[in-house]
Amino acid sequence: MLWEVVGESAAGKTQLALQLSLLVQIPPRLGGLLGSTCYLTTSSVLPTARLLNILDAHPLLSPSLCGLHDVHTMSCPTIPVLIHVLSGTLPQFVDSKLADPASKPVKLLVIDALGELFHTSDKTTTKTLVQRSKDIAEVSSLLHILSSKYKIAVLVLNEVVDAFDREPMEAHDNSVSYSDESRWFGRGDSIPGEDRKEASLGLVWANQINARIQLSRTSRRRYLQDSFAEKRLKLDDSGVAGASRLASSETDQATLIRRLSIIFSSVSSPASLDYIVGPAGISVLPDDHIPNIATQVSQRPWPAADPLVLPLSTQISPLDVGCIENGNVSVISENTGVDVVDGEPDLEWETSDNLPLDTTSSEL
Repeated sequence: MLWEVVGESAAGKTQLALQLSLLVQIPPRLGGLLGSTCYLTTSSVLPTARLLNILDAHPLLSPSLCGLHDVHTMSCPTIPVLIHVLSGTLPQFVDSKLADPASKPVKLLVIDALGELFHTSDKTTTKTLVQRSKDIAEVSSLLHILSSKYKIAVLVLNEVVDAFDREPMEAHDNSVSYSDESRWFGRGDSIPGEDRKEASLGLVWANQINARIQLSRTSRRRYLQDSFAEKRLKLDDSGVAGASRLASSETDQATLIRRLSIIFSSVSSPASLDYIVGPAGISVLPDDHIPNIATQVSQRPWPAADPLVLPLSTQISPLDVGCIENGNVSVISENTGVDVVDGEPDLEWETSDNLPLDTTSSEL
């Protein structure tokens, strides 16, 4: 099964991938697969210091259960290199791990990030679009083969592009434009502003994946339950005179939250939830917690004249005809109570990344 996590910079895509790279190593009784990870990078190096940070902070992880020695990494800076690795190098490496009873088998493959391989300064022509479609089809075919043959979970990180609203065109043959169709499989719409970005690589890539999860930055801040209760008690004791000062303090201490949406999936219905990025990685906020929003972006109204435009939050995607009813996506949830500043999370921990790359496996 091919999983795609799509989102803008600083949404937490790499944080989630690193967290899963460690969680896959723990025993099944703790929710893991007792396996190892192959982490393929396209334009950066594996942030080993961030992996150690997650290992130290996450409540389910410990050095006795997992570590950097079971996160195998390799750089794939171009499409030909990626195809070569997926078709030859990686299968041989997976077979060698299966033949060695002392090592953990590969259970997770991460590509960080596929969309970056298709950046080009060349003029877009029919020829280049056809070649891109061929490359996407070949890469996805190799990923499906690896997933099916070795029972590996494949996680592909992808980028987003700006989504523009277009005036509905009159269609005399009842046809549906691509911009209307893409709302079903390219972007979320669970909160205001989430639909301003959509997944890159177009319909060709969307047809190759089994699940698409969108991570979004928001302008909202939420008071975590424990701290919010404490602030409420202080407000009751101080009276109305101190309300203004307390409200200002709460705004400063409110935790920045982000949004996760399942756009489509073959094993789950569409769903959305809030999360934060902390030292332990991605932490989901409880559904039963009533949000206290410090800042809210404005809602863009849908064109009333277009009957095809419907909110995704009230519809089941046409791509999910065969999805399992009442399916749930299992996400490790913990309340860390740690706020992360509104910036690029990768860069926040990158400054302390002084470990050499040979701390991870170099067998690939």
